[in-house]
Amino acid sequence: MRERPASRRWVFVLAGVVAGAAACVLAAFAIMSGLGVGERTHSGGEVANSGASDSTPLTKGERSLVPDACQLVGGELADRLAPNADRTQADNYQSNDRQNQCVWGAYTGDRKRQLTVELRAIAATGDKSATDAARASFETERKADESGKALLAGQELTEKRRLTDVGDDGYVVYSVDDGQGSGEAIANLRVGNVLVTVHYSGSNKGSPLGSSGAIDGALDAAKSAVTGLDAG
Repeated sequence: MRERPASRRWVFVLAGVVAGAAACVLAAFAIMSGLGVGERTHSGGEVANSGASDSTPLTKGERSLVPDACQLVGGELADRLAPNADRTQADNYQSNDRQNQCVWGAYTGDRKRQLTVELRAIAATGDKSATDAARASFETERKADESGKALLAGQELTEKRRLTDVGDDGYVVYSVDDGQGSGEAIANLRVGNVLVTVHYSGSNKGSPLGSSGAIDGALDAAKSAVTGLDAG
């Protein structure tokens, strides 16, 4: 399985145009590493029809396919959250009809932002339905995010909350790294057997994006993605 993003430190890209979430970023553009290139491992839920042995049929409301994540966040919302950003279909793992990720990145100027939206359709495993498998994966990821165990030195988890007004399950966490001048919110939602994960981070003139702005932005993107998912 591919990995979830973890490191959110600012780094410099020293090679021309690179692959992954920073595919359109030129040399010497500062980016938030890890928001497209993951270091944190997923919880182990197999993506639907990803090659895992699975003969369990999907039940009503479960999905084996997900739409293009880039199409689930409208242009107006994306422009508000990441002004003048480049949009990239991330390819740091194998994107397909069952999982994909889209990144909006604005890496220059006083207002740096990165928004990442990821969709994963989780498959049934053993005696678990696809929804039950997704629920188990979600709970594992929630515990990891709410504990802050995936954070790097210098990063501090300062806020976490459960969500009850969108999706079947949901939570959001916020962490800050004052030394690196970066703040990030992660919103993770479950809709049936689909996990919708949003990372929204950035800085303002070198100071971390605050918890209110980061959390509100992540939730706006997550709700947009869930609305688009439901409409499909």
